Amino acid sequence: MAFGLMAHALVGHVPFPFGDDFAYAPLAEYKANGALFARDDQLQMFANHALVYEWLYWLGQSGPGVEPVFRVAVIALAVVCAGAVMGALGGFGAPMLALPVVLALGVLGPLDGLGRGDFGGLIGAFFHHHNVALACVLLAVAAALGRRFVLAGLCLAGAAYAQPMTAIHGAWILGLGLLLAQPRATWTLACVALIAALPAVWIVGRGVLADAGGEGGEIDLITDAYRFRAPHHYDPPWGDIGVATLYLLAGWTGAALVARTDRWLGRFGVGLMLAFTVLHAVTLVVYKLGVAETSALFILDANRSTPLLFVLGPVIALAGIWRVGVGTASLGCGVVLAAIVGVNGSVAGAGMLAAGLVVMGLHRFEWGPRATAVGACLAVPLVFPPATLPPFVPAETRDVLAQIRAQTPQDALFVIPVGLSSFRHYAQRSAYVDFKLFSVAQPAQAALTRARIDQVLTPKPEHVEAIGWPAIALWDEDQRQAGTCEAMGAIMQATGAEYYVRAVAPGEVPPTCAGLVRPITGATLVVYEAAE
Repeated sequence: MAFGLMAHALVGHVPFPFGDDFAYAPLAEYKANGALFARDDQLQMFANHALVYEWLYWLGQSGPGVEPVFRVAVIALAVVCAGAVMGALGGFGAPMLALPVVLALGVLGPLDGLGRGDFGGLIGAFFHHHNVALACVLLAVAAALGRRFVLAGLCLAGAAYAQPMTAIHGAWILGLGLLLAQPRATWTLACVALIAALPAVWIVGRGVLADAGGEGGEIDLITDAYRFRAPHHYDPPWGDIGVATLYLLAGWTGAALVARTDRWLGRFGVGLMLAFTVLHAVTLVVYKLGVAETSALFILDANRSTPLLFVLGPVIALAGIWRVGVGTASLGCGVVLAAIVGVNGSVAGAGMLAAGLVVMGLHRFEWGPRATAVGACLAVPLVFPPATLPPFVPAETRDVLAQIRAQTPQDALFVIPVGLSSFRHYAQRSAYVDFKLFSVAQPAQAALTRARIDQVLTPKPEHVEAIGWPAIALWDEDQRQAGTCEAMGAIMQATGAEYYVRAVAPGEVPPTCAGLVRPITGATLVVYEAAE
């Protein structure tokens, strides 16, 4: 608890709503109340896989409030993840007081994952169902190390209720580890996990199977959906790939050392690292180099489990050094860990690392000095609470969206800037299309989204090749500049939307249009409606 809270304090806190909340909160609201977003085809076609998110969101709406519930969940996840790392350390035979060293190496660095895995890492500043799934997989690994295979299967199934694809990663990683260490236990793990996860498979699978048709036609999923929407997932910088490779190297050298003293643990560690290596190879060969591209390998999102690699690699390395003792091999493993500190270290990580080294140095003493050290670490988040970032959406924009919610019919349809992902959450109205609710794993929904983006957006020639989230600001600016009276009227007529939301640049006077009125005008947004 002490080091989990300390890690949370060092990571910081981003309050709800943020990031993916602007997609999953409206999805949860629509499932609870079908009258909301009645004309939002893009949202209705999105098969929501985040069941845990829905449940916690509904719990917050029932009384406590979504922000307090998510806030508690973020803190709880930090403590649970720290406990799971400690369990993995103990399972591999390393001193459990090495926990802060692992957190410093794997959680608090500038890079806490590769590609998709770099969004929040293992201990995030904001609540995300992906972090719940990662925590469940890490708990499953710790349970398997303790030979508690039924519990490991239940934890793995729990990941399916949070993020099914992360659960599949966990099944691959843990399954391969057990397959090499104790093949019969793999059957126990698989049977328990499959049976316990069946409700999640049914709920999510039913939504995916319902995805049929759509006005967008067929598209090249890899070019027009996966790479188009999230190029940073599938084209990570070589430097980041190099950092992830160091964590792989640490885990492999550690597994080799562990195998010298315990064959079962050694085989288990080799299985874990082999699974991570295969996923890393997909990222390198398929995504980065573009060899053997298939949509099946893109839906895998191979780097989403890298936050687990970033902690399990150091765990196995530290275990190997501890079990073998001083020697040439352990020195080489230590050099790899030192290289990780050099290329992926941070001030926060240095603080955690220092605390860890002090506590590890006290492990042979009576409980008094250790309790004092742990108590001091526990006091850190109390004296220095996590810094809270300012609201993600400017107050002026939130004010306009609140006016839309109060002054327009609930069944109205709006054409909005494609980057205005906060629209649905704050305005509670149907949007024709936005970039956030782009479900690349659903061909019909992806085709609909891509076709509608192309319909409402006219990028400048120099921005035509821009893709993904880095291009959002460019697209929104191009959409604003192209938002002439004639263009807005034509788009409203073509889409059947009653309202057009146009961005306003600082100091700009919104155009006055014949045939269009402005029922709502704000500092950052202006709303147009066809005149009666």
